[in-house]
Amino acid sequence: MGGWREETRSDLADADSRLSALAKGFSGEPSPDQLHSLWIAYVLVEKSVAFVKVELGVESPGQFVRMKAYQVPDERQSVSFSLDHLRRGARCLEEGDLKSSLRELRESRNYLRVLLREKRKARTRKASRERSARLLPRPSSSP
Repeated sequence: MGGWREETRSDLADADSRLSALAKGFSGEPSPDQLHSLWIAYVLVEKSVAFVKVELGVESPGQFVRMKAYQVPDERQSVSFSLDHLRRGARCLEEGDLKSSLRELRESRNYLRVLLREKRKARTRKASRERSARLLPRPSSSP
């Protein structure tokens, strides 16, 4: 194997390493470094999905993912689910089963996408509350 397969194998190994560390290291709200690592893992999995789709000649624009199916209340659980699918996808890639690899890598990507989306929304809400708090007049304390 060479070319895109080697690059994809390397990308998936890097994503696996990052997600494994995150699954062990998450405790409460992810740190900025953990979020950065999560984004890198997401990009690597998304890139791998693109390579497999090109190789298969599969493109399905306009398909929507039901986000609720991938919403998990605990970040570690979400990362763990993503990691499980990533490993199955990498195994299928090694075995030459590109259709199954694509399906598993998409599942992995979707868990990461929803987790990152939720974190972005939470940051936006927090910033909005802080901005509102600064703009609200403070009550005067008159005796």
